[in-house]
Amino acid sequence: MDVTVNLALIKSARAKKGFTQQEMAKKLGLNDKSKYSRRENGEYSFQLEELPLLVEALGIPYEKIFNRNVAKTETKEVAK
Repeated sequence: MDVTVNLALIKSARAKKGFTQQEMAKKLGLNDKSKYSRRENGEYSFQLEELPLLVEALGIPYEKIFNRNVAKTETKEVAK
């Protein structure tokens, strides 16, 4: 099983809260908005220590911040 960060949810939650990328960068302790933008757009990964700050700022439960991608072979094995 492959686990990824749900970037669409993060972007959507940020927009709903009315936070700019600059504000989010500051909340995560990043120097400028381009570093946050690259994370939100998937060019770079969010760092492990940034996730609690992200969850707190956006009010997203940890369980929802991750996507669980199951390979087709894994789903076939489960179905047996």
